[in-house]
Amino acid sequence: MYFKTIPLPFDLNQPQAEESLRKASIKESMSLDFKFKAVDIGTDKIFYGLEGKKDLKFTRLKTSFELFMPKLIVSISKDSSANYYRIRPGAISIAIIGLLGFSVFTGLVGIVRGSTDLATFSPFLIIIVIYALLFLFEISITVRKMNKVLIKV
Repeated sequence: MYFKTIPLPFDLNQPQAEESLRKASIKESMSLDFKFKAVDIGTDKIFYGLEGKKDLKFTRLKTSFELFMPKLIVSISKDSSANYYRIRPGAISIAIIGLLGFSVFTGLVGIVRGSTDLATFSPFLIIIVIYALLFLFEISITVRKMNKVLIKV
């Protein structure tokens, strides 16, 4: 469920982008959706990388402070004619979005029926706004890191 497609910058071709991303990544053998490991020591690597049959997947290395941020998975196709990469939320992020969406739905149904008042519902709205802002912030960080790696080519 990829929600954002971003073209490769500066007319890079896919093999150049793949090589650059591989150099900036720590190779992983398990799914990146469930990779929860903080890197607090300085490293020249920026991503965890996982090679699939049709694409390469990357997720940003995070410090202990950033582990609460939503996880994003970046995918770049192995097809040499591809000139883009795609971004999707990780499995845990999808579960949190689903849980928050369900709570909003049930809260709105409760307000319409009169069994819930707005004061009881407002903490859920605040949590959703905070999570949405964190999600947007993580997207901007990830795109900035991707561009940083791809510009070095």
